[in-house]
Amino acid sequence: MSPEPSHLSTAGFYAGKAVRMSFYIAGTVVFAVVAIAVLRVSSFFGQPSSVSTRTSFQINTPKLTRTAAAASTSRFNAGWQEIVQHGQVYDRDTDFTLVVTMPAHPGVPQVHDYSSEMASLRPLIRSTFMGATTYYDLETRFGPVRAANFQINADGRIKLCVSYLSRFDTNALRYKGWLCEADGARPNLTALACILDRITLKNPLPTTAAQSFFDDRAARPARCSAEPVSQTTDTRRPRPPRRFY
Repeated sequence: MSPEPSHLSTAGFYAGKAVRMSFYIAGTVVFAVVAIAVLRVSSFFGQPSSVSTRTSFQINTPKLTRTAAAASTSRFNAGWQEIVQHGQVYDRDTDFTLVVTMPAHPGVPQVHDYSSEMASLRPLIRSTFMGATTYYDLETRFGPVRAANFQINADGRIKLCVSYLSRFDTNALRYKGWLCEADGARPNLTALACILDRITLKNPLPTTAAQSFFDDRAARPARCSAEPVSQTTDTRRPRPPRRFY
């Protein structure tokens, strides 16, 4: 006996309703996952819960100490961020900025893309930023650092600069920033590596992991050098395709 049309209509109605509900539930789950991811990513760059002028990092080098200095420490949901700045991007003289990030949970794996990290440097966003042309590998006592040349137009003043991003073997502490020389001068990459090599502390760091990493690396001998990033290629002749019989 074939089912009656009314029964088929009722079954089809409930089946369609079930399909629509499943799509609504799936969409809600996807939206929630995306929202959580966005919140986790933006937690460092939202409004800080506290800001202090009590800082930990300092750089004692004559090249920078002759310029006006400013520093601050901010507490975010995800951890701490400290900024040390000498001079300003629109000054005729040299300017240097160090941004140090110390996550509250350093054991969580993180991936840091150079372009994205540089795009988050707000003073550069407010200026005309002309992107990187040449990349360099810097060595310091704290570990390797990637750097890149760029050019900036700050209030009509063209300055040649170098941005940098640490590549340490820890998530407990990382830093980034830039160095711009006086009008028309091209930054010396080895000089930048030596500046980063001379970072010291004047106050304890907020996490045990960051403090342990810094203390261990600061005890190493001075080491600063720079060289262009080398590309590796496979120079072997291509093999002919295997034949199967």
